[in-house]
Amino acid sequence: RPPPPMLYTIGFLALVASASPATKTSTGLRTRTPVRRFLTNAKAGSIARSSAKPSRTSARADIRALPNGATAPAPYFDPLELSKGADENTLKRWREAELTHGRVSMLGALGFLVAESFHPLFGGDITGPAIDHFQQIDDKYPGFWKALLFSISLFESYRSTYGWSDPTKGGNLWSLKPEYVPGDLGFDPLNILADKTPAEIEELKNKELNNGRLAMISLAGIIAQELINHETIIDTWRQILDTEEKAALALTDPDFQENVKSIDPKFLTEPKKDYDPNQVGKLITELPKL
Repeated sequence: RPPPPMLYTIGFLALVASASPATKTSTGLRTRTPVRRFLTNAKAGSIARSSAKPSRTSARADIRALPNGATAPAPYFDPLELSKGADENTLKRWREAELTHGRVSMLGALGFLVAESFHPLFGGDITGPAIDHFQQIDDKYPGFWKALLFSISLFESYRSTYGWSDPTKGGNLWSLKPEYVPGDLGFDPLNILADKTPAEIEELKNKELNNGRLAMISLAGIIAQELINHETIIDTWRQILDTEEKAALALTDPDFQENVKSIDPKFLTEPKKDYDPNQVGKLITELPKL
């Protein structure tokens, strides 16, 4: 029996919220007035901001003021209006969380595929679906996860001092430093951004956000699928492809085609396009108004 289908249908759900429509400034950046906004200078890594100190209650911001992340077909997708009334620091904190979880999910999704295909570590004893690897490693090497958790805590401690405000020095609790650009930890060992223009850097940042968003959804789908059929995700893909291949071959069987045509004369005819593909993005943006 074919395995339950993958959770493909949720692939286009956006994870970044947007607010209600706003006006355009002379620079072309959509923003509200008199909203305090920040603009990222991608090359220098600095932020032009107002002199007023961010307030968690008084300063309202617009998600359109975030420098990256608004891409087609739904650049400002916020059907639940989560960003409505949020201040600038809150939006930056959400973007920091989105980038962090997106990066972890990209590594996690890749890790599922690699760990289930190759077993060079732990003597090759850790096998099967990746959702079981945690328990297998803990049974054979009880101290491994404790050491890993301690190592992660060191990195997270450094990250918290790099971009987060210090309440002991007058900073707000659970807020980012005003000059900190979400996700910008200064980590570029290959100097990928060294010879890039601001426009090229912005494009790379948008690609990172979009791939991170997709990875978060994909990783959730992979975990759910393995919990359902308890097989590696690659084995599940093979079974799905085998099933689809058999179904495709059945369509080429003349007897099968004649039997279906006797029931549905329109079988295998190309459907007519009664919509404009270029208007799909516009229609998506109208959904929250329904």
